[in-house]
Amino acid sequence: MRGLRLRKRLLHWLKKEQGSFTLESTFVFPMLMAIILLFILFGMYMYQKVVLYYAASATAERAAFSWDNSYRDPRSGMLADSKYDGLYWRVGEDEMLTSLFGMAGDAADASVALPLEIPDGENKSELAGRKMEQSVLWMKQAGLMYEGKISYSRGALKRLIEVKLKQPLSVSLEQGWLKREPKSAASASIVDPMEFIRSVDLVRYYSTKFANNGGGAAQSKSQAGKVLAPYKGAAEAAAQ
Repeated sequence: MRGLRLRKRLLHWLKKEQGSFTLESTFVFPMLMAIILLFILFGMYMYQKVVLYYAASATAERAAFSWDNSYRDPRSGMLADSKYDGLYWRVGEDEMLTSLFGMAGDAADASVALPLEIPDGENKSELAGRKMEQSVLWMKQAGLMYEGKISYSRGALKRLIEVKLKQPLSVSLEQGWLKREPKSAASASIVDPMEFIRSVDLVRYYSTKFANNGGGAAQSKSQAGKVLAPYKGAAEAAAQ
């Protein structure tokens, strides 16, 4: 009976304005504040991911568009001066012979770490590295010190630019609650129709020529690579 009377008193007290205010201030308002704070943090996190994806996508597209000429403006893609890369830069520094004819050599994918630490005017890396560094200069100029890398993968039929970025968290509340940095990645294919047609014709011509001499397709591929190897060396020497 005593417990029943206590329960009735509690229910009667809660029905009063004072009891309702006490209940709301104790439970409801803190829950609402916590939910609002979570939504704010989630919005900040998603905003940073969107900005990261835009930066990665724009960088990859610009690098792929201006890949045929390192003298293009990295942001607009326009060619202000009549300057071009060496005639055989695809054969030499772009490792085209390695991709098409399987020649022995270092055909590893090229990559550049971000943020850039190379002062302007002191770029001494290979051609692929210089092109990628030019494509990410706009982030350095805009003060966007994102971490990550931009990489270039070579292939016989497909060449790809991939950008991976992450934003170090600067807000202590985000670091304590989210435990995870915003990350994003984007890629773009390098499209060069004329060069693709020339490469296909080159492979067909030399493969057919040496295959007719006997030895099969594997030997003809190796012989074609040996014939074209001097052009690769000449291209690398001209680039230096």
